[in-house]
Amino acid sequence: MEWMDGARRTGGLMWVAAGIVFGIVRVLLGDPMPGVVTLTVVAAVLVLAALVVRPAGRATVLAGRVVAVLLAVAFAGAVADRFGVWGPPGGAGVSWGSWAAFVDYTQVLLLGAPTPIAVGAAVAATAAEVALAAALLTGWQRRWTGKATAGLLTVYLVAMGLSVGWAEVARYAMPVEIGGALLVTVAVAERVEELVPCS
Repeated sequence: MEWMDGARRTGGLMWVAAGIVFGIVRVLLGDPMPGVVTLTVVAAVLVLAALVVRPAGRATVLAGRVVAVLLAVAFAGAVADRFGVWGPPGGAGVSWGSWAAFVDYTQVLLLGAPTPIAVGAAVAATAAEVALAAALLTGWQRRWTGKATAGLLTVYLVAMGLSVGWAEVARYAMPVEIGGALLVTVAVAERVEELVPCS
């Protein structure tokens, strides 16, 4: 288990470092800055990365929980967006605004796949995001949930990079989020004593 934690720690830190460099380069090339929500996730992941490099016991566990909650909120917010909760398509801060717009976007990510395949992928992505958001919020199987989150985000990174472009990957800080998900897997308390403050 220890060597697996080490591999995920190293992988997570590499994703975070590469993501920060990638994001800075993209902004310097003229791409828009990520939004407030994305920057909040990035800041929390950077704190977690620093604590993972120099473990600080409860602080590391707490930072891992904060990142897990932020990733869950990002998933839940994306799901809400595709059902119009944040406003109609084209509204300020709205990525999709409707299920139909999300299916169209999914079709673009799948490089023009037929509509039935895009609908199936949109349903699968939504179900996965809801399940992962719930697991991240509750802390259920944090190691497996973090790995599954990193896997799903990697699929999104590749699909976005190949279809809508690397500027979108940078705008959502996908590499940093992948690294954060991996770091969540190693910021887990092994014993109850690690979670309970000493008197």
